[in-house]
Amino acid sequence: MKDLDKKRLVGIILGALLVLAMGVKFYLDYKENNNTIEKIATADAKKFKKEYEDLNGTTAYGEIKYKDLKISEYIPVVYKTDKEIVNILNNGTGVIYFGFNSCPWCRSMVETLLKVIEDYEVENFYYTDIKHIRSSFKVENKKLVETKGTESYYDILEKLDGYLTDYVITDNNKDYDTNEKRLYAPTVVVVKEGEILGVHEVTVDSQTNPFDGLNDTQKEELYGIYEEMIKKLDENTCSKAGC
Repeated sequence: MKDLDKKRLVGIILGALLVLAMGVKFYLDYKENNNTIEKIATADAKKFKKEYEDLNGTTAYGEIKYKDLKISEYIPVVYKTDKEIVNILNNGTGVIYFGFNSCPWCRSMVETLLKVIEDYEVENFYYTDIKHIRSSFKVENKKLVETKGTESYYDILEKLDGYLTDYVITDNNKDYDTNEKRLYAPTVVVVKEGEILGVHEVTVDSQTNPFDGLNDTQKEELYGIYEEMIKKLDENTCSKAGC
């Protein structure tokens, strides 16, 4: 082979390697930028993190310590009003979490729920603080006195009627039937195009004291419950760990 041909061949090889190197760099830069975009801390995520972590180190009823939580600021949570939730239940798709930050049962389960949301890369994850939208009852002179909930709260009860339990008040060992269902905290709902695919209340049966938190076995059980519900959104859904 002539020296000139060798030089040309070497030049072609070097040029091809340069193009390949530039292509690899472009791909890595693109991937890094996309990951950065995906991990933007939204205002709702920061709000959720602050609300739940603000109670770390504090106590309920002045004596029982709340469970400390560590919440990522990159969770894909979107706050929704009760009215907006009604629209999602009727027509939308996603995972809905009903709860509030001072609920000890919520603090027991929220990290497990967020882990499933992350593992399955759920895009539509909605949160509604239900502390002040629900109806409430108390017994006065052996009669129930009701404080009404919001209009949309009753719409939510109607939509979830078949999944919720009866709301019964006990006073002095006597039960009073409110003739309502109750949206307990926490409740997780999976809905697809207005069809309810799954509803789960509270945590797991074996947990009796929410302030104790969940042990590893209970976390695994609860993870499985949420996982089975979320997988119904798409029969081909897999977690990041695999199918």
